[in-house]
Amino acid sequence: MRLRWNFGLWRGRRAPLAAAQPQSKQRRMLHLALAAVGLALALWAIMVVRTPPRPGLVPGQPSPVSIRANRTVTYISAWRTEQERTRAESDPANVVYRREPNIPIEQRAQLSDLLATITQVRQDPALTPAERREKLTSLPNSTLVISAELAAQIASLSDERWEVVRRQSLELYDRALSENNYALNDQTVSELRTFSIPYWASLNADPAERELIALFSGSFLRANLVRDDAATAERKQAARDAVEPVQVTILEGESIVRQGDVVTPDIQEKLEALDELRTETNWRAVGAKGLLAALLALTVIVYLARSRPEIGASARSTFVVVGLIAATALAARFIIPLGNTWAMAFPLATTALLLAALYGSGLALVAAALLSLFTAYLADLQLGGALAQLLGCAAGVFVVGRGERSLTFVAAGLAVMLVNGLTQLAIYLNAADVLNTTQLVSIGLFSAVNGSLSAILALGLYNPVAHLAGIVTPIRLMELAHPAQPLLRKLIREAPGTYYHSIAVGNLAESAAEAIGADALLLRVASYYHDIGKTVRPYFFTDNQSDRENVHDDLDPHTSAGIIADHVREGVKLARAAGLPPQIVDFIPTHHGTSVIRHFYQRALQQEDTVDLEDYSYPGPRPRTREQAIMMLADSVEATVRSKVQNGKVISSREERGNAPNGAQTIEELVTAIIDERVRSGQLDECPLTIKDLAAIRQAFITTLQGIYHPRVDYTPQDRKVTG
Repeated sequence: MRLRWNFGLWRGRRAPLAAAQPQSKQRRMLHLALAAVGLALALWAIMVVRTPPRPGLVPGQPSPVSIRANRTVTYISAWRTEQERTRAESDPANVVYRREPNIPIEQRAQLSDLLATITQVRQDPALTPAERREKLTSLPNSTLVISAELAAQIASLSDERWEVVRRQSLELYDRALSENNYALNDQTVSELRTFSIPYWASLNADPAERELIALFSGSFLRANLVRDDAATAERKQAARDAVEPVQVTILEGESIVRQGDVVTPDIQEKLEALDELRTETNWRAVGAKGLLAALLALTVIVYLARSRPEIGASARSTFVVVGLIAATALAARFIIPLGNTWAMAFPLATTALLLAALYGSGLALVAAALLSLFTAYLADLQLGGALAQLLGCAAGVFVVGRGERSLTFVAAGLAVMLVNGLTQLAIYLNAADVLNTTQLVSIGLFSAVNGSLSAILALGLYNPVAHLAGIVTPIRLMELAHPAQPLLRKLIREAPGTYYHSIAVGNLAESAAEAIGADALLLRVASYYHDIGKTVRPYFFTDNQSDRENVHDDLDPHTSAGIIADHVREGVKLARAAGLPPQIVDFIPTHHGTSVIRHFYQRALQQEDTVDLEDYSYPGPRPRTREQAIMMLADSVEATVRSKVQNGKVISSREERGNAPNGAQTIEELVTAIIDERVRSGQLDECPLTIKDLAAIRQAFITTLQGIYHPRVDYTPQDRKVTG
């Protein structure tokens, strides 16, 4: 009777081992929406929240400290713009006058009537001198009031001299109008009365008569240009509108205010531009920044959803990408206000290198472009610096690749330094009239700091960020492939046959992966660990039995099948306990899928009336990735071909079949048969392998196996024929 050994195996039907299940569409859309909202809010907060202003800086009060500009800033000065607009509005040329042509005529008529009346009074023989003077002072004239002194002076003139006064008064009045084109305003009238008419009178009259001539002709001058208020207001508004906003540039290191100086409106604006002084919140600007943050976040999330759905489907990866972008933006918010020189050294390429190594160049370039524009916005649209950062990031992304070695990060840092520096140099040479050695040294120094920090930070954060994202990096894979790893040392010591089988499977899997563009390094490392569960009971597997008796000869088929299938479950436990990445652990339950343990199933059919197929099948699940499918095929092919070779049932060509043992096959036939069986049994139904991929895998297996098991030359020494 066969012994039914109890090794703590599960009873009844075995559920597949846990594996990562794809997210539902609703959950995927939910976490993408949450990521978009989170990134938008983070960017909005970074743009809006500002550091507290320096204490004691109050507009209109003395400054308690001296302040210099920590960076170069260009802004539109509202105060200076208003000053210029007020100056333009106040220009006298903006006053519009309307001409009244009747005023000069009426005023001349009044002057002529007054002079004629005075002449009549002077020539009236019935009046005594006293009566003449009295009548002159009582003449009804609103323009000129004749005092007693003036009346006495007029009465004392001879008729000849009076005629000169009368005639000169009218002539000078007419001359004043003629020389001003019969258009007088208040200023012109004042100038004529003060300067021109007294001068003209002095040319043709005696001193006693000059005052009278100037008085008569000047008194009747009246402005006939009337101010048009509506047209004047329109012209002043046009003058204001014509003034362009005044742009002010504050240079880095420029003195803004000294201790004790009053904080004037101009200084206040400069301090506000440098974020040193704030008076009120601009809610419109806050809203605009929120819109900008939403657009930036939406760009990232839409790219993930449409162009990189495999990243968007993973909540961990999505939030790692969003976190890296937000963290970089936050760092920029603190570094850029320190000055343009510090902005040149800001290692923005760190995020680009990390994303390129983890997710590829496409996402890295998108993130670099958005972050470059974001930092340019924070730096008051310093587009030259943004261009240098973007080109430097692009160079680093193209060099770093997948970050398979530490040296690739060093090379990427050098690329960032070189391209960033050359870009800044080109921008500087284009703008500068005279070369400044200090500036050239500064460009080289800060570009070197930028590239060095980017490489150091990216290399240091590579594995931690990959762990957060649930990604196993090439560097981590190469560490896991080292024989000094505890699990591999355990495998070498306790199950050497399984170890060498794993090495052979790795060779096959790697060649197949390279043939179809799959992850060859991941497959090689996973091959080393896929049978680690056999170390629990190594001698129950033919790999490690060597010359020992087969212990399964004393066991019933059900128990033997359970022990064989149990190496999958034990392997998962060991791998998880050792902290292996999930990507490696997933290869352990999928490398057999749900295939049947056929040898013991056939024995059970011979010994028992009814057999449950589930008791003789591996727990699964089936392979879901190309790499897992390659592992399943490589494991089956290697084990089968090695067994056939050991039993002499592999022939090099079909022509040798006649002399070969019964059931002998070529390597091509064995590989083809194994792949076909896996396809027919549905083990590859859940993975994305195509027929073309299977053909390439088959050929890679055949080529590798032929290199291992090719016929050898017989080097046995031949007996020499002795001749006498």
